[in-house]
Amino acid sequence: MSAAAAERAALAAIGQDLVELSRDAGERRAAALLGPVAEHPKGCFADLVAAPDWLRLPREEQTGIARRAALLAMAPAIDASIDGDWLGDLARLADETTLDWAIGLARDVPGAGIPAIVAADVEATGFALMRAALPTTLAAYLDWAPDNDTSVPSALAEFCVARAAEEAA
Repeated sequence: MSAAAAERAALAAIGQDLVELSRDAGERRAAALLGPVAEHPKGCFADLVAAPDWLRLPREEQTGIARRAALLAMAPAIDASIDGDWLGDLARLADETTLDWAIGLARDVPGAGIPAIVAADVEATGFALMRAALPTTLAAYLDWAPDNDTSVPSALAEFCVARAAEEAA
């Protein structure tokens, strides 16, 4: 196999992984029967090169990254808080070690992060950060995940998701 063919095969494997991870078995069967439901920007092999390793992880691991990313994004607010109930809710959602990790990075968070959010919104906010850190053509692979239409600057999203993925590794 030539080097170019090997590279195309590797990119095809990434694409196949993303397709498999983006839907559960029922969604894959429905899509096969009904065709695509929503239109998304068309991707190409070049987009797959930009796919971060975390996008190929199982959903459970991606959810952990989303939680860590959201906690990190609001780490300055967490660090400044004295609301024991809210902090307890966050610790129960993630765990105390993860909360301490986020607080430890609070001063590094770009633009002072995001305002405080309730624990129930952490996962959706984390996935919003993950989508914002991806090229538009790859964000559709997270359509399965919760979304709350949180708008975040790309620099903040990239910082938080990169650190959260590193912590997951």
